[in-house]
Amino acid sequence: MKKLTVLNKSIITALCVALCVVLPMALHAIPKGGVLFSPMHLPVLLCGLVCGAPSGLICGILGPFVSSMLTGMPAFGYMPIMMIELGLYGLISGLVMQSLRSGRLVVDLYAALIIAMLGGRMITGILRALIFAGGSYSWSAWATGYFVSCLPGIILQLILLPTIYVALERAHLLPVRYAAVSATAEAEAA
Repeated sequence: MKKLTVLNKSIITALCVALCVVLPMALHAIPKGGVLFSPMHLPVLLCGLVCGAPSGLICGILGPFVSSMLTGMPAFGYMPIMMIELGLYGLISGLVMQSLRSGRLVVDLYAALIIAMLGGRMITGILRALIFAGGSYSWSAWATGYFVSCLPGIILQLILLPTIYVALERAHLLPVRYAAVSATAEAEAA
């Protein structure tokens, strides 16, 4: 595959928005599964990595909105902050993937994921403290809510998302990011 078209990106974005509805429903069947695994983060980050910043932003905004309208999750009062947080994840992961060219796909993927996760959490924490929580938001609440309670989800994202991206690329469903490295890897595998 040479390049994702606008139609390809639109279809992938729509699929990721649908996953923002389905994954939380599945994981909320497990006690604390939704909190522990942050299921909406997976499709939003994947959309940003695969389709770029605009699609990642759209997916991050629409995912929580559509899920809230169809299932009531997230709760309507919590939905705006989730739309901002996930929108930032999709935007930042897409921007980093578009601008970073280290020559190593794994380095690009992990840099995009880590920068998006940290940037989204920091900006959202600041917005919660200044706007949404009216000054009653503390450092400990931020650290607990964005790092401690969702640590299994962060680990899951760091394991699954690069694996999914590489699998999609090897299946020729995504454009090959580094053709020379990919050709060498295929020659070694043969």
